[in-house]
Amino acid sequence: MFVNYLSDSDRDSPINLAVARGVVGFWLVWKTSMYNWPLFLKVPYSQTPEYGWSVPPVAPGLFLTVEKWVLIGLLVGFVVGYRIQFTAYACALLVAHLGTVRTMQIGSGETEALFIGVYILILFGLFHKSNVLSVDFFRRTRHESIGALRQRLESDTASYSMPALKWGLVVVALIYFGAGFDKVFHDGILNPSLGFATAENLARIVTTYRPDGPLKFLAEYPLLMRIGGIGTLVLELGFLIVVLAKLSITPWILGILAFTASNRILLGIHFVDVYFILLLFAAWDVGYKRLVRDREMAVVFDEQCRGCMRALIPFAILDTSDTIDFYPRPEAPEQYARGTDAGSSHSVSVFRNSDRYVGYDAVCELLSQYRYLVPIVWLMRLSFVEHIVVLTHRYVTRDHA
Repeated sequence: MFVNYLSDSDRDSPINLAVARGVVGFWLVWKTSMYNWPLFLKVPYSQTPEYGWSVPPVAPGLFLTVEKWVLIGLLVGFVVGYRIQFTAYACALLVAHLGTVRTMQIGSGETEALFIGVYILILFGLFHKSNVLSVDFFRRTRHESIGALRQRLESDTASYSMPALKWGLVVVALIYFGAGFDKVFHDGILNPSLGFATAENLARIVTTYRPDGPLKFLAEYPLLMRIGGIGTLVLELGFLIVVLAKLSITPWILGILAFTASNRILLGIHFVDVYFILLLFAAWDVGYKRLVRDREMAVVFDEQCRGCMRALIPFAILDTSDTIDFYPRPEAPEQYARGTDAGSSHSVSVFRNSDRYVGYDAVCELLSQYRYLVPIVWLMRLSFVEHIVVLTHRYVTRDHA
């Protein structure tokens, strides 16, 4: 269910990196879009006035509001993979600044989670070239040779590195380890009795935070309280050990998610950010394979057409089940040679069973190979949509002939 990228840093699909960008982007847009900075700055109380330097001296409410929307725009660019090196670093800087301002009034985990997002963004910026399912990658293919483009289509042994998720996992595990360490070594001094995990301490926390909670009766059972406290320490301290030992992290992450849910029930505290952070390490590529049809398909392309090869690369990358075979026209098997000779007006032909698709129909057939793109195919089958797309294609090809 979850991937320990320290032991499995290379995957046969780039899906996980693309989904992780989406998770980070959605999470940070959700977190920062709801901040009403003009109202927030009216609060007379400051928990950490030493961070007052982070508040703009002129029109702070307007400045921070504009900064928030600039951040959201940059996050959209980051999610689609446009100039990731710039958008990731710029987003990290803005999130760090807005998080610092937020810390002046609220220093809880809700605010501290923003800085975990900063670490993740920096890692994506450092390893931006590993993001294959991105606008940046397809922009780079403009400069690749015809031979390199052809190799991308014909290769069936591609492997994709996930360094941003690998080191992001280490960072998150270190943060959890630090939380557990602080519970055991309070102010740097070892507490032999593990004061946090004592039944008395946890019962006090439960009855103080949510005295009218539905499970407050659990505080009357010292053994359950003790088990819960020790379990918390095992999860927080053991997560890093499991990651470094290159063992399965699935039991630990499921335990942390259960612990997070129990905080909501027992204490009325809900660390929603934990779900987004841990979902970064889910094995999205395993589930994704179920969204690709298992029907066999062959694509014959013009080996001299850079544009058509670049257009086919996304289909080759997304074909994680290896159900699509790509053939340059001169090397196409005999059963696919029909209508694909050099005199053909179509640069790409798609074959499935005994049927052949060319032009607009070929694009629709390729898209329908992926179940999650079927709604787009339905839309493309509308007569007026097809008419517009065909006219646009003719205009583009005429001007760039």
